[in-house]
Amino acid sequence: MLVYLFSAVFAVAPVLQAVFDLRLQLAFQQVVLLACASWFFLRLYGDGVPAGLSSKKFYPLWGAAALSLLSLALSPLRGCIFNEWGNYGAGLLIFAFSSYLGPQERRTADGAVLGGAWLVIGLSIFQAFALKNFTVSPPLTNLNALALYAVMIVPLALERGQWPLAAAMAALVVWTQSLGAALAGLAAAGVYGFSRLKAGGSSGRRMAPAGFAALCALAFFFSRADSIAGRLAWWGSAWDMFLARPLAGFGYASFARVQAAFQPAGVFREHAIYAHNYYLEFLAENGFPAAVLWFFTVYAAVRAKRGLVRYSLIAALAHSVIDFGLSVPANFWIFCYLLSSPAREEQPLRIGRRAAAAALVFAAAIFAALGGLNFSSLSFEMAERRALAAAGKSGLPSAEYELRGALGSALFRGQALEFLGGISSRVPGQDRRAARYYEGALLENRYSARAWFALKKIYAAPGSEMAAAGLARRRAEVFK
Repeated sequence: MLVYLFSAVFAVAPVLQAVFDLRLQLAFQQVVLLACASWFFLRLYGDGVPAGLSSKKFYPLWGAAALSLLSLALSPLRGCIFNEWGNYGAGLLIFAFSSYLGPQERRTADGAVLGGAWLVIGLSIFQAFALKNFTVSPPLTNLNALALYAVMIVPLALERGQWPLAAAMAALVVWTQSLGAALAGLAAAGVYGFSRLKAGGSSGRRMAPAGFAALCALAFFFSRADSIAGRLAWWGSAWDMFLARPLAGFGYASFARVQAAFQPAGVFREHAIYAHNYYLEFLAENGFPAAVLWFFTVYAAVRAKRGLVRYSLIAALAHSVIDFGLSVPANFWIFCYLLSSPAREEQPLRIGRRAAAAALVFAAAIFAALGGLNFSSLSFEMAERRALAAAGKSGLPSAEYELRGALGSALFRGQALEFLGGISSRVPGQDRRAARYYEGALLENRYSARAWFALKKIYAAPGSEMAAAGLARRRAEVFK
């Protein structure tokens, strides 16, 4: 069961990534969680759970998971981002449990990854020549993220002898003209070539990385470098976010909602969803302790990896210095799968029936709690849609009525107030009402970029000089 559910995720997620909505995202998270839980309890009642899951090898992994989850719990944005943490949690589960796939199961999972790559190629061609929207809305959400996916697939395709797919993925790298992928490919090919020279490998085996390096160099030649200023600004924002909360961070996937508030006004490319540097982004979002444990886990896993797939990981890590590909869930899940290595056989862990039954009850309670949170998120999303429609038909009080549940929830109150502030600000003569909503949102989350910018605009009106001065003073106390 584990390998088939994992294979479905690896094959389908990259194709659907560009159209991920909340329902689809939660569905993939639940599939991964269900696969791991089912495998665990089937083994628990059968041959026993491998003791390696609780070995020292996985201590940093579970520590990173716990600290990242604590960061989310302490985050002022937890109501906005808690569903996103499931993407990270799913990746950690894929990494840990893929270690216990047998050789045949591993081949099946590899086949699913490569099959998904053919689907991505087909979708790219269809979008480019039939829909003519490839550059606007490519698979994997963005050309750079798509290029990272292609770079990660090439070594796996070569290792499995699928040369046509490797060539197609290399061509896709050139097609995207991604600077990050070009550098990543060159880094991986360079490390591979150096290792072969050091080992005295045959010249024939050196041809593949040399050819791929040439293709990446071609992509580098045609790439534009006008985004350097933007990246420097985003990296600066991520660093300032880290300095503001160095231990706890702002919570996984919080950068998109906080970055603009840390960015000085008028800076080139002021707002971004990602930091375009995975390391700085993870540090700012999850805090220093979680980052140390996670990056140590990645480092140890890459060192232990053997075969060409190791260079997929090196390429991904090089790409992550200047881009955000690993922040895209489908890419991250495949990275975590490739990161895993077969675990050594260890004595299975067996427990008594009563303990197993208690564990099952506990797992069911966890599933129920997660289901409740997911249902609440979906309900809030639908309430926002009803509120927007009600505001257009019956006015702002009707919109507030539709969001009454969220306004009474500690998890969603800040988000609901921001939403109502946005509706109010678009209605002539409702600036005071909008200001009340946004001020309430700041009480819930003092780092709300949307609220700060909206209030600055509202208080710029004549007669609001004192309010504007007070806002500037309060902002200076938060963003030192």
